[in-house]
Order: sequence, then C-alpha cells, then structure tokens
Amino acid sequence: MSAIGDAEFLRLLKSDIDYFGRAIDRFENLIPRVCSSVQDQWRLQAQSRRNFALELEILLEKAEQCVSASVSGGKNKTPSDSASC
Repeated sequence: MSAIGDAEFLRLLKSDIDYFGRAIDRFENLIPRVCSSVQDQWRLQAQSRRNFALELEILLEKAEQCVSASVSGGKNKTPSDSASC
C-alpha cells in the first residue's frame, strides 16, 4: 500500500473507531429507558460492541506500527515485526 493509502486507511479507521464509540455510548444511554426484561440483553450487546471497539483500537495500533515501520524503510525491524505486519 502506498504512503497516501496508508495515511487514508489510518484516518478512516480512527474516524470509524470514534464514531463507533459514540454510537455505543448512545446505545448504553438508552438501556435504562427500555423494559427490564430487555435491559440484560442490551447490556450484553453493549459489552460485545465495546469488545469490538477494543479490537478495532488494537488493529489501529498495529496498523500504525506497520506504517511507521514501512516509512522508516524497515530499519531496526526484527523478524518478529515483519511477521506481524
């Protein structure tokens, strides 16, 4: 991927994570407004979505590491680094 493509991917991923986080917050704010029989199910959904958001943040961190490694021209890159990118 080109440097421009990498930067665009990272920008879009960051904005998606921010949007998703705000959507989860709004979803969690609705939980008290629904009947109690639905609240437990919604709490589980909210936790599942929080876990997904965490996975996206981990993906972003790894993508940023790979981009910075490719920008530096592979200097100081260990074999384990190249296996993860």
